[in-house]
Amino acid sequence: MKDHYEKISTVGILLLPLLFVLRGGYLQEVTGYVYLFLIQGYVAWFLFFKSGQPFFGYSVTMAIGAYGTIVLNVMFGWPVLGAMFISAAFAPVVGVILYLATIRAKGFYVSMTSFLLAILFPRLINALQDITGGRSGLYFSGITEFVGYKTLYIIVIVWTVVVAIIFLWLMGTKTGKILTLISENDRLTQAVGINTFRYKLLAYTIAGFISGLGGALYVNYTGFISSIDIEVFTTLYIFFIPLIGGSSLFFGPILGALFVILIPELLVPVERYFRIFFGLIFILVIVLLPEGLAPNVQKLFRRIRKNKE
Repeated sequence: MKDHYEKISTVGILLLPLLFVLRGGYLQEVTGYVYLFLIQGYVAWFLFFKSGQPFFGYSVTMAIGAYGTIVLNVMFGWPVLGAMFISAAFAPVVGVILYLATIRAKGFYVSMTSFLLAILFPRLINALQDITGGRSGLYFSGITEFVGYKTLYIIVIVWTVVVAIIFLWLMGTKTGKILTLISENDRLTQAVGINTFRYKLLAYTIAGFISGLGGALYVNYTGFISSIDIEVFTTLYIFFIPLIGGSSLFFGPILGALFVILIPELLVPVERYFRIFFGLIFILVIVLLPEGLAPNVQKLFRRIRKNKE
């Protein structure tokens, strides 16, 4: 019953920013940006923490969705929605190929391979500067040519809620339970006769598609993307969203996204030393709150309730 209440309340919290639609301004802009990274955070929550797949190429799948949308729409004249979905469909290919190429390797080596991919991909974007714009980037109007910015903001919020519900539903199905078993003990899952290869492939496909579509939505919302936006730190931020927020609870990535995206806003006055301070804050949170923010927030509310009673 408590788990059911947590799920409903999480969806309710995710819908709250719709109240900012009429307000507009900076608050709305930042909220949309937080939600775009929350989509990627839920992908990491599902693929790494719930399915046990050591993948660190989230910025790559996100970038494929973003750049693919621009190239197909601007250079080949595809309708923007078609370009978004085709690009999103291509994004899982990277994760699947990486998984197939490292299928005989152990978890650490798979992790390092995907991490190296995240490091090298921005360099590939720079090398293809004539198409991608490299560090100078590409501007893109996309959906905003047909709908207003407020409507696009609503689309971002609604799609984030849909993504959360999809993962919430999926983890409650037979497939989700098998993925959980794989995460907890891969060899034992194989020993009982379950085809883990098929389920891992499915996990990469689902995560890659949602990440790619999230990237396509990202470039429509921000109107710009460059190789700087998809550097290795981007994949680290995405991975840290469920880690900092707390992967054991469904609303953990929400707190993680707020932390990862809003803390840099507070560190603007010390931008020169931003990564040093940000890294120290990450270390302190992980050391002092190893379970993440969400479980500790939950404990705090329980203590408050007990004191009132």
